Amino acid sequence: KTILLAGGGLGNAVLFSIGKALRAAGSRVIYFAGYKKANDRYKIQEIEDASDVAIWSCDQKPNFKTNRSQDKIFHGNIVDAMIAYASGKLGTQIINFTDIEEIIAIGSDKMMQAVKHARHNQLLFHLNPNHSAVASINSPMQCMMKEICAQCLQKHIDPKTGKETFVFSCYNQDQNIDTVSFDHLHQRLRQNSLQEKLTAKWIKHVAK
Repeated sequence: KTILLAGGGLGNAVLFSIGKALRAAGSRVIYFAGYKKANDRYKIQEIEDASDVAIWSCDQKPNFKTNRSQDKIFHGNIVDAMIAYASGKLGTQIINFTDIEEIIAIGSDKMMQAVKHARHNQLLFHLNPNHSAVASINSPMQCMMKEICAQCLQKHIDPKTGKETFVFSCYNQDQNIDTVSFDHLHQRLRQNSLQEKLTAKWIKHVAK
């Protein structure tokens, strides 16, 4: 297959192993790696090994060069990088955007929601209408005990019928991006905000 990987920040820590496995199985991989700053990049060689083409996007102006001639650099967010590549603004497409059969997105809830929205709007006429897309959902609590505590429940909404269902993210993190309720996920993740801030302050205090 021809696969698009979209990694936001720490999401790239997972995707380069996925990309490597996909290429070993004979798939072509176009990898969009998004970061806030250029020096946030890590495992650069692994990402290159995991992709036939890599597009590096940074919110802050990037100050680096690519190691491979086919790779591209984009100043902006990851969705805008996809739009630029698909519309030909980044030059010749080594892998045609219309050839993409599947999208795998791993990043923040807002980043994955943006990918979901772009597929049906800015990228609608650049994508194969028969492609599929999944998002790796990191719920507030994933104990890996497989459907025990239910703290990782994720709401899904059928885009056609509006029917609501719930799934255990600990059992399956990779979920249909079109049915995931990212508003629900964002609200759930906010539950841990106070604890995370207090923990960060405590670590800073004891590390003095």
